[in-house]
Amino acid sequence: MNKGLYSLLICFLGLSAACGVLQGILGLLLGTQIFFLESFVGWFWVANIISLSMSVLLLKYFHYRKYWFAFFTGAISAIANSCYAVVIYAIIVARKLETFRIPVVLLVIGAGIVYAAGLIFSSTGKRPWLKAAGILTLPIGLVLGSTVIWSLSSPSFQMMSILETISQWTSMAACLIPISFIMHFLSERRMVKTENAGISRQGFSENIMGQAGIVAIICTLIFGVKMAAESYSSLYWSKWNFEKTKELAQLFEARTFVNRKGDVLLYRLLKPLDYDSSKKYPLVVSLPYGGQPATDTIRQIEGAAAAEMLSSDLNRKKYPAFLFIPNCPPGSGWGGIPNYPSVDSLVYEAIQSLDSQFGIDVKRRYVTGISRGGYGTWHFICTRPDLFAAAIPVCGGGDPKLAQGIVNVPVWAFHGEKDKNVPVSGSRDMISAITKAGGNPKYTEFPDEGHNIWNQVSSTPDLWGWMFAQKRE
Repeated sequence: MNKGLYSLLICFLGLSAACGVLQGILGLLLGTQIFFLESFVGWFWVANIISLSMSVLLLKYFHYRKYWFAFFTGAISAIANSCYAVVIYAIIVARKLETFRIPVVLLVIGAGIVYAAGLIFSSTGKRPWLKAAGILTLPIGLVLGSTVIWSLSSPSFQMMSILETISQWTSMAACLIPISFIMHFLSERRMVKTENAGISRQGFSENIMGQAGIVAIICTLIFGVKMAAESYSSLYWSKWNFEKTKELAQLFEARTFVNRKGDVLLYRLLKPLDYDSSKKYPLVVSLPYGGQPATDTIRQIEGAAAAEMLSSDLNRKKYPAFLFIPNCPPGSGWGGIPNYPSVDSLVYEAIQSLDSQFGIDVKRRYVTGISRGGYGTWHFICTRPDLFAAAIPVCGGGDPKLAQGIVNVPVWAFHGEKDKNVPVSGSRDMISAITKAGGNPKYTEFPDEGHNIWNQVSSTPDLWGWMFAQKRE
């Protein structure tokens, strides 16, 4: 190997470590939301191309040095990582291959452990820095493997949260592995320089490799800065939303419902302005997309956008109604999302318990929600069409097979054409199925918009007038 290849290897190893650190930090700050950033797909491919290039160069080195065990185990690890990249891309972009995620993760971890053992115990173990890379990789792989297996057998959300945090920090520690390789290649590069002092440089090939390194650095900077900027914006708006949620929580009464089985649901309730117990009022169920830690009951109602709008003084005077926000328990939802725990029946019981406490018009119950709440909105009317007079699902989806049962439930659905969090097909399929079944749903789709469309939805003319005009027969 010439000096240029060593330099390119060092460059890609450094970039790989930098990519890992940046993604690890943003992952800790944003959680799974990082996968839904507009810039993530571009960043994802840049990071994986750099990683693959690094792996190919390492394999070339192992082949050159005749480190055969490291070569073959490294090749298996590279193939496993490539499979992982394909599966993750399919999950993020096409919402497919989800069932392959855990198996391919375990494949990557297993291949990495074998690779690490090869670096430690094969001929590469005679090289201190290569052995150090193996020593770092082995416990990291074992910890990651243990967290994945443990998470599969642990039903506790709190434990899942702890395991996820351990996994994130362990992945961050994995960014130290390229540094060991860099130290090894720096020392060998100096020897190559001395050994080849009298040999003319291969100028053309080194020039090509230098350009490849420059292109990789530029791409990493462009996509890295773009993703960091978008992450900052996401964190800013997350903080802003939380502040609005705290203001919302202060307006509402915090209440608790316990059913006969002892199941508990926390919820918030706001009575109509100038409430008169002799009158009947509509009930608006605003499903949040919260799901934050169990100790943070305020964040659990985050995303109850309809309740936020209808709780303004102007709207409370214009549309007097009870506003109901169930807390979104950690690790649960409102139904409609496959293989995801739901507390739908508990919410139904809590809604019906209010009938005996307040003057609620049972023929004018409405449900609405965004994202997870959008899925829940579809699920609520599909499973209990008798409870609701109308629904406004935003950025959600449901089961088209259940459309026959909601042809008489007025629906006005909204979605962004370019939604990456919840595919627009979720709303399109439901609207199409209802229409084919004989219903007449309303549907508004915003072209060139993604997941954050609430401002456009809330400014839709006569949206609330339409909802409050609906009445179940």
